[in-house]
Amino acid sequence: MTSNPAGMDDRTVAALTEIMTVLDSVGRVRDAPGLYLVVSSSGSEYLVDMAEGRCECPDDSHRPSVTCKHRRRVAFAIGERPIPEWANQDALDDQFGLHVDADPTRAVPDGGVAQATTDEGSITQSASGPLAIKPADDPRTKRAKREAIDVSFLQKPGRYEVQSASDSVYEVDVLEETCSCPDDASRCKHLRRVGIEIRAELVPRPDGRLPDA
Repeated sequence: MTSNPAGMDDRTVAALTEIMTVLDSVGRVRDAPGLYLVVSSSGSEYLVDMAEGRCECPDDSHRPSVTCKHRRRVAFAIGERPIPEWANQDALDDQFGLHVDADPTRAVPDGGVAQATTDEGSITQSASGPLAIKPADDPRTKRAKREAIDVSFLQKPGRYEVQSASDSVYEVDVLEETCSCPDDASRCKHLRRVGIEIRAELVPRPDGRLPDA
């Protein structure tokens, strides 16, 4: 991360760089707008209520005058708070926004904000074909199309291995409509990406047959 402005709160730096996963569709936060689960690298899980401005972590509970790093991380992940201009992309946690129905934003020099993306090596850009972004695509589908996700046939019937841009590996079963990632399957970008590649005949069909030449 580049030198941050003098006086920048350590919690903001932690919210940007520490490994955390923000979830909006599993467990206690399923079908609960404004509620998020934040899972730290140690496996600790905290409920964040953005509407009420609360987190169940000790820092937030014992210091009501401050905003904990978990609430800040959620704000960055859902685009409510732009990632600061001074933040070096390479130092950011690569899990930003991967499991929420929103896109992070980033502050730009003219004082505005723009959609934040990962570095050029971990996204795909396609103006046409099956991975082209369409105006009607929801955030998860856009992410499924633009991220550098590698899909390979694993086992019939209908099991595929998916390697994400962050080198995480998940198993998708298109017949059972399941994925080993933390997301709810109905919103999973990995399951969507496999479906896109099957329909586009980029990978073998669920029965193992190769695409038509």
